[in-house]
Amino acid sequence: MARATIERQASAETEISRSRFVATAQRVSSLDELAELVRAARRAHPDARHVCSAAVAGPHGEASRSNDDGEPGGTAGAPILSAITGRELTDVAVLVVRWFGGVKLGTGGLVRAYGGIAADALDAAGRLLRLPATELIGSVAVADAPRVEHALRSAGLEPTIDYTAIGARVVLTVEDTALAAAASLLAQLGVAHEAHGGRVIERPSR
Repeated sequence: MARATIERQASAETEISRSRFVATAQRVSSLDELAELVRAARRAHPDARHVCSAAVAGPHGEASRSNDDGEPGGTAGAPILSAITGRELTDVAVLVVRWFGGVKLGTGGLVRAYGGIAADALDAAGRLLRLPATELIGSVAVADAPRVEHALRSAGLEPTIDYTAIGARVVLTVEDTALAAAASLLAQLGVAHEAHGGRVIERPSR
């Protein structure tokens, strides 16, 4: 199973010894997006002292990157990254913007500040489970499409019906645990179909 990701973009803010920290968690599809996110944060907050960051990407979180942006080594990027990996998340970036308040926090204080505010932003962003799924694609006559769609929706499924000049295309993506039942229902409805595995469905973690 692929790692979970966040449900939405979210931010958190705190002030420690007059230093202000603002963290933002957001979805990314690759680590290549992180540099532009940092540049955008610098443009939005030109008066900030630091824009520290970390990101994790890949189905199983196999790629990661972090940056201390001038803070003592290992006191900013690493704790932000730990907040992400500790929640077993992927395809997510967290940026923490710091406005220096004139009081040095020490290495331990920085680790706690950056890790803590990153964790707050991630918790506010929610969690999406990513479940193995299969896409079922079939075709029916246009006249039969409403009947088929109604039956599928009545079974709790969410088909997409695309009408063409020669018929209607039925597309259904289901979790692999529900694949056999969905395929059986399509067969009962007279819908010949092909199965394409390797898909992913995202479901909120509740």
